[in-house]
Amino acid sequence: MSTSSLESTAYAPIARTSVAPYVPADAASMPPRLSHAMALRLGRWQAGRDLVSSLPLMAVDAAMAWLAAEAAETIHIASGGGAHPLFIVGVVVMTLFFQQLHGLYPACGMTYNVEFRRILRTTVCVLSAVAFAMWTGRNVPEFPWLCFLTLAVTLPYFLAAARPVIRHWLKRYDWWTQPVVIVGNGGQGERLYRRLDGCRHEGIRPAGIVYDPARHWSGESDVRFDPPAGTTDVDRDHPQVWSMRARIDDDGHVDWDHAAGESESPSVTETPCSPAPTDGRPLPASAYLAPVSQLDRVLTARRACRIAVASPDVAAWQNVDAFRGVPHVMLPTSLLFDCTERGRLFRREDSIELHCDSALTKPHVLAAKRAMDLVIVIAAMPFWLPVMAGIALAIKIWDPGPVFYTQVRVGRQRRPFRAMKFRSMVVNADRKLKEYLHDHPELKAEWEATHKLKKDPRITKIGRFLRKTSLDELPQLFNVLKGDMSLVGPRPIIDCGDYDLEYIREHADVFELYQMVRPGITGLWQVSGRNSTTYKHRVYCDRYYLHNWSLSLDVFILWRTIKTALLREGAC
Repeated sequence: MSTSSLESTAYAPIARTSVAPYVPADAASMPPRLSHAMALRLGRWQAGRDLVSSLPLMAVDAAMAWLAAEAAETIHIASGGGAHPLFIVGVVVMTLFFQQLHGLYPACGMTYNVEFRRILRTTVCVLSAVAFAMWTGRNVPEFPWLCFLTLAVTLPYFLAAARPVIRHWLKRYDWWTQPVVIVGNGGQGERLYRRLDGCRHEGIRPAGIVYDPARHWSGESDVRFDPPAGTTDVDRDHPQVWSMRARIDDDGHVDWDHAAGESESPSVTETPCSPAPTDGRPLPASAYLAPVSQLDRVLTARRACRIAVASPDVAAWQNVDAFRGVPHVMLPTSLLFDCTERGRLFRREDSIELHCDSALTKPHVLAAKRAMDLVIVIAAMPFWLPVMAGIALAIKIWDPGPVFYTQVRVGRQRRPFRAMKFRSMVVNADRKLKEYLHDHPELKAEWEATHKLKKDPRITKIGRFLRKTSLDELPQLFNVLKGDMSLVGPRPIIDCGDYDLEYIREHADVFELYQMVRPGITGLWQVSGRNSTTYKHRVYCDRYYLHNWSLSLDVFILWRTIKTALLREGAC
């Protein structure tokens, strides 16, 4: 064949036929590929939203760093030192720099647990830099110890205390919270919508749900929509037909665009929706924005740069490439909930590996935890010893009898030990309980289920106060000194009768981890609701703590314990 004939064949126009173009059966269920221009536009929007979300936090952090540095300088001047012109400015600038370095601007979607520990890192970095600057050119006697110690106390306190306050104030404003478009179906999408709606203080909020229309109309989902008015039986059988004919208005809602000559159909926001209740009242129809095939237009209309996938059972949505160009994508996984938060992802050939790190059994970190317990307890002795003496005297005056009460608990490596408490019940409490349950048989089921009574007649007046303030557990500081307990850890369990039987038998995996550490006076359960939560939540808190233990997590729990004790949260 000649060259001219090849060229004529290669460039010959394709004949038109009457065959309809091929449309994949699941086209309406697939998110569209974002164009390069759209991806760049989302990137610019995300940068602007990050700046707007960061500015209030930066202003508050700068103010708190200035207050801490001002307090330190005031103490230094009062002790006979001189003011340095760059001290306050240096502390403020370094605080903002290290906060940014540790990802605290804008910190959208970050829990206070993680935020607090990153603030500790910032504090350590700033204090190290300040100590180095103060040390330069000085001898040890000339080092401004009072100034440095004041800064070391006030800086982490001010930063950590101000963050939750400003976040809870800002959460009411949509300009500060960043919208997240949820990709999901049925109850899964609803649950994620409600969870994100409860995370507004973390700087995120749900913008709405885009969904797979085939599942909504075919009954595969536990949320059902009625198809738009005017939809034919053929369209009902092939929902991708009418879903591909949808258009989005300026507010991001869908209007159904039918063939010429048909009346205009109502939008999805006006379509009756009767989802099955999941976590309360069903979501309004306005929460459902459009089919997932219209995702790019929803992002444009809502100016949203974040996506959260709610359905782990849709394989097409589990590929991050399906949402290429979106700045932030959150994908669910089928991993168990007890993997460590220090996990790291690594690409290995054609698979992704998750490497999890646990410090639970490392001897050097356990030694550091024990050293922290001893330093804190011994250093605080001038404060807690007089308080204990006063409580002991009050018990003797108001309810004569033993001051302390001991109970056998399960310790490290399942060795039993006697946990000490201030006595908060009357003498002969067991006999009084039997008599009370005999006179009130309707309360027997409550006692057998929880081993607690909301109105326990055995508790004395001073004992009720001690329990409300958790001061009845103050003698356990002696258990910490003996090495039976730690300041922070899982709550010590009782291996006697049917006490904590559920913990030992039904949650054997957690009990195995429990035996590797010392139980604690306080813990994650105590600062997460305590007696106002369920027993399963207690086990979950222990599992999370044991898988994710770190010194910074212990410091965070001690920090939250102060608030919990002062406000008497969850105490019985």
